[in-house]
Amino acid sequence: MPVYVYDRQSKKTIEEHAIKLGGLMFLYKTLTGKLLTNLVLKRRFISKSYGRVMDGKRSLKQIPKFIEHYKLDVNEIKRPLSSFKSFNDFFIRELKPEARPIDMVAEHLISAADSRLMIWDLSKAEQLPVKGYWYKLNDLVKDKALEQEYAGGWCYMYRLAPQDFHRYGYIDNGKQEQVRKIKGILHSVNRIALAETKSVMAKNYRELTVLHTENFGKVIHIEVGALFVGKIVQRYNSAYTFKRGEEKGWFEFGGSTVIQLFKKDAIVPDADIIEQSIKGIETLVKIGEKVGLKA
Repeated sequence: MPVYVYDRQSKKTIEEHAIKLGGLMFLYKTLTGKLLTNLVLKRRFISKSYGRVMDGKRSLKQIPKFIEHYKLDVNEIKRPLSSFKSFNDFFIRELKPEARPIDMVAEHLISAADSRLMIWDLSKAEQLPVKGYWYKLNDLVKDKALEQEYAGGWCYMYRLAPQDFHRYGYIDNGKQEQVRKIKGILHSVNRIALAETKSVMAKNYRELTVLHTENFGKVIHIEVGALFVGKIVQRYNSAYTFKRGEEKGWFEFGGSTVIQLFKKDAIVPDADIIEQSIKGIETLVKIGEKVGLKA
């Protein structure tokens, strides 16, 4: 089941260099696997336990295998490989500043993370091209007022694969409200799980932050936990004044998702990403890269 993504650099649709999918196929496409997923694996303590394993010294042997499998550019990494204490320490690695330049043009909307990005017009949410996300906006935000405020807006969904840089950032200067923690379980956010599980994004544990930005108005920023993601780490959980490109936080081991909601008249999404999203294809983006404009 190959997954195809759009590469903005080559302007070509390419096959994603995905994780080995045998385990996910078992968990989400067989009766035994589905029972196991529903009874055990989606419980947070399982992911936390797995996270502890990835924090141990024995996990260090996974680092060279991971680098080789995903063909990672080790020259981007800020620290020498010998300095990492565990696989998870490596997984949440920082990169050299020059590896991810931030577009500082104020009117440019920038990506919140290295990811595969899809953009949807929420006024046409019933026509979402990919299953598994949500059916009602309120199921995602758990706030009737926010649901009404963003019902006709734009949704940016950044899906982070395991090989991606797992730190995410602020898209503009501004101020944030206190982070809200929304209870949930932990399903995988791989496309296989999304296709087989109803409303994954509205079921998984997530953290929601209201951002009051200088150029894009009031933005809803949501981090979504996932299977084997032991923790969502926020640099600031309370009210905070932030700068464009500043780090907001990171995900520990696993793939996960960042969702951002914008009001319809606040931004204009980049046309190439919209074109691919309509076809149900994600676009590869890097943190700090332009993905839209101030309206």
